[in-house]
Amino acid sequence: MLKSDRTDIHPGILAEAAEWFAILGSGQVSETEIEQWQAWLNAHPDHQAAWSRVEFFTHKLQSLPSQAASAALNQPDLYRRRTLKALAIFSAIGLFGWQISQGRYLQAWTADYQTAVGATQTITLADGTKVILDTDSAFNVEYTPDLRKLQLVSGEIYIETAPDNTGLHRPFVVDSQEGRVRALGTRFSARQLPGNSQVSVFADAVEIQPSKPKSSKLTLHAGQTTRFNAEQIEAVTAMRADRPTWTQGFLLADNMPLSEFLLELNRYRHGYITCDPRIAALRIVGAFPINDTERVLAMLEETLPVKISNPLPLWVKVLPR
Repeated sequence: MLKSDRTDIHPGILAEAAEWFAILGSGQVSETEIEQWQAWLNAHPDHQAAWSRVEFFTHKLQSLPSQAASAALNQPDLYRRRTLKALAIFSAIGLFGWQISQGRYLQAWTADYQTAVGATQTITLADGTKVILDTDSAFNVEYTPDLRKLQLVSGEIYIETAPDNTGLHRPFVVDSQEGRVRALGTRFSARQLPGNSQVSVFADAVEIQPSKPKSSKLTLHAGQTTRFNAEQIEAVTAMRADRPTWTQGFLLADNMPLSEFLLELNRYRHGYITCDPRIAALRIVGAFPINDTERVLAMLEETLPVKISNPLPLWVKVLPR
């Protein structure tokens, strides 16, 4: 039985499922569209989970006011398709909470600073600390007489800390969902990932403290990166960078698998990019502009044995050529 109660399904996949529900329920569907839907459904377990959620909630149309159900089911085909899609998205994403039950999206919308998908922003705080927000990122600021604190809500931020100009010598920390990062006069980045946080240091050092009591601390030095959850810190790995490349407007791929590269690229555009498993291991090398993802996809098609397909709005498929 497919589960409809998961809260970690990518929003783009939910939108795809809602689109397919609208197409199949429109009253005019071809055999080709049915085959395409079946192929989409079988391509990934997340597609099945998303379809289950959309199907589960849209089948509750009977519980809506009769006028709403009638409007969805008794209109001309084009209007009917649009209405079904709207109801599907609302029920599967809006009514279910689209992960708002965990507060993440609501917190991002109400954060002190936030960026939209594909946008970056530079903020200078009251003490002179510079913070650059990556795409779809958010954080809160709380400066007290004892502490300078940022709460990373979502996405990634790059920080160039400044000395405490009040003379109070207050520590500077970044809190993520999994713990705290304390700056030791430094330049570093912090990224909120599902279930863990990633920290990279570009100058000086930081101290990482997972949130679980009695967890071991770690001092991370310049040229090092790691991830941690609420209980423990992963092994440290070396990196070679002066600052995150996204702060300079490009995505750097150094022998990166195509599937991983597309996941990163997808963060800078609306919709969802899928990669055929047969080409997922192709290696990518180069620097790619994050402000023109269509150009990046065209570059991939020109330089790799792949082709780009757009089966639905906001859905890009990268296929073998």
